[in-house]
Amino acid sequence: MIGKALGPWLEHIPHPLRPWLKWGALALLVLYGGYVLLGNLFLNTPLGPWAANRKPEKFQIEWGPGVTWWPGRVTVWDVRMKGHVGRTVWAVQADKARGRLALLPLLHKEVRVPEVVADGVSGDVDQTSQRRPPPVPRPGGWVLNFQRIHTDTIRRGRFAKLVLEGQGSADVGFYKQLRGGPLEMLPSQAHFPKARLSLDKHELLRDAAIDARFAIARHTRAQAPGVRKLLMTDAELSLDGTTAGLHVVAQPGGKVAFSTVPAKGKAHVRLGFARGSMKPGSQLRWHMPVTGVDATGRPREQALDLQLDVDRDMHVVAKAPARESGPLALDADLRIRGTQVPLTDFRSLVPRSSGHVVGRWQFPSLKWLGSAFIQAPWLSLEGAGVVDADVQVADGKVAAGSRVGVPDVQAVAVVMGNRIQGRARADGRLDAGEGNEVLPRLDLVMEEFNIAAADAPNRPYVTGRNLRLDVQTLSGVDRAQLRRPGGIKEVGELLKAHLTFQDAQVPDLRAYNRYLPKTHMRFDGGSGLLSGDLNLDTSGDIGQGWLRVKGNGTRMSVAGMAVRGNLDVNTKLRRADLGKRQFNLDGSTVNLADISFTEPGGESRSGWWARIELDRARLAWGKPVGVNGTVQIAMKDVGFLLSMFSRQREYPKWVYKLVDAGQARVHGNVQWQDDTLTLDRMVASNQRFDLKARLRLKDKTRKGSLFARWGVLSMAVEVDSGRRDFHMMHAEKWYDSQPALIR
Repeated sequence: MIGKALGPWLEHIPHPLRPWLKWGALALLVLYGGYVLLGNLFLNTPLGPWAANRKPEKFQIEWGPGVTWWPGRVTVWDVRMKGHVGRTVWAVQADKARGRLALLPLLHKEVRVPEVVADGVSGDVDQTSQRRPPPVPRPGGWVLNFQRIHTDTIRRGRFAKLVLEGQGSADVGFYKQLRGGPLEMLPSQAHFPKARLSLDKHELLRDAAIDARFAIARHTRAQAPGVRKLLMTDAELSLDGTTAGLHVVAQPGGKVAFSTVPAKGKAHVRLGFARGSMKPGSQLRWHMPVTGVDATGRPREQALDLQLDVDRDMHVVAKAPARESGPLALDADLRIRGTQVPLTDFRSLVPRSSGHVVGRWQFPSLKWLGSAFIQAPWLSLEGAGVVDADVQVADGKVAAGSRVGVPDVQAVAVVMGNRIQGRARADGRLDAGEGNEVLPRLDLVMEEFNIAAADAPNRPYVTGRNLRLDVQTLSGVDRAQLRRPGGIKEVGELLKAHLTFQDAQVPDLRAYNRYLPKTHMRFDGGSGLLSGDLNLDTSGDIGQGWLRVKGNGTRMSVAGMAVRGNLDVNTKLRRADLGKRQFNLDGSTVNLADISFTEPGGESRSGWWARIELDRARLAWGKPVGVNGTVQIAMKDVGFLLSMFSRQREYPKWVYKLVDAGQARVHGNVQWQDDTLTLDRMVASNQRFDLKARLRLKDKTRKGSLFARWGVLSMAVEVDSGRRDFHMMHAEKWYDSQPALIR
């Protein structure tokens, strides 16, 4: 058959060569037939996938039917490839692929594919938490050189939740040497005449014409690991299309939900990127309609416009013209020095930025606001809220004149172990200091508030209205220094704060028993009003100020006696020792009015009053508090003082004539420490009598001595718990011989 086919040709060939030519043609035919047979067996039996998938954990390829009619040319259908590189998992599918393989380069360990044409292409890329370590570079790796991969039928591409759909075309080429060798992305391009872009099933862009060009210079992993590959990348993007609208919905709890809705916005993008920097002439215009619901429930419509222009610098403009009670207000104009794009830390853009940001926005959390304006660790703004801002930025720093307003936020301040919280209105601003120093200030008003112990925040004991807290920076804030252990003490008086409130309700005065020596002094009932005017420091501790408690119909237990009446305590505080939380109480007063008291034996009196002034006194803040100092007391009579030592019927009858002898002036020393109350060198007198006393109440014990003189009559009594010894002879001498209780 071969002879007949070659007969006309063989007539022109010398006779001795004809047999060789026949056998040569036969050999070629056998070889061709063998290639067709073996090549198609390779493609259509498990042998092909077995040979291609030698490392399935890194790369896998599968295909359906395949055919090859010529060496180096292959056509396969239903192609599926996937791989895992670092934390990236990718997959590509194609209905059909046909390509050409250069055979001679295989002798040099190079898989050179001049061209691959694919139909019906789609791809997926995801990030996973499982990282596959890169191979250790070794010499001698095979080279994959795909010079052109072309398709006119891209259907879909997905990167995580970002999906691109549409009929597109692409030309891609790459060079990669295995065993950790270099990688290069050859000049490539993609085109979509009418694409749709969505994020998590929410449409962002439709009817978009997209053109992209990109290339990555040849490099090894060591030269450009991870995202640093962008330093080897050149890219251009051209995009025009219709954008979706943004719908803003405020949810319970202050959170804001975003969704896209069909709309007729506009996008125009011309961006160029060269080895880590934006190309001059790049620009972006993005117009997006914004819809939402205002605070009254009425729908509002407006628009958000984003703009980017690149020359020597990058100029960013964002505007959402304010509408009355609209869901968004924004006017931002920032110029970023240079064109370099940070690849790992976008915060590095901040020092390069100057301009202004004015706007209103709902934030799901406002914790950042307190630290952004005032570095006060004892003050925090919690929960969600709307922020009205007018921020001026100079070289990445918020400049003087900037302000931030929050019409409604949950504020918490912890002051000396007390937790103050309530809904507040906050206004922050930056004032100009000396030498271009910026001094933050925050003014806060709690329309309603409550106070609870910091260790029992769910049991408030004070409720009030209109609390004001003004916090002012005195010098520049070195935030890094503040974050170090003990940093606040190192910088000293960095802040000052002024806290004021009037006539807050104290429903149950028993809440203050945690600060009293409960055995011998405690509240048994009654309500009152609390007012305060305090200056605080950087740590939230009191520098100076006053606290005033007024109680009407107050019931107390004092030294075993039931006391009832009106109480007015005005405590003046001036810090003496911050480390020990000690304060001077000089000038503090306690007024008792319309007092009735009942002795343990049942004897009672009413209509008594006293005015107490602390001349020199020191307070140690704790639970209970400690007081040590001298007092001056004006009282209606000495009846209450006598009752602290003994019951009325146990005294000689003439002693209680002292009670009827009129008002008395008393001075002496007072010490109140833990559960011990001590009175020493107490001297009471008027023109008719003299009285001296010392008494210590500790736990359930009562110990002390008292001397009284009325005219020529005198007596002394020694008290030791339940025992009382009266001294009628040489009473004053005996009293003076007793040791002082306060050294």
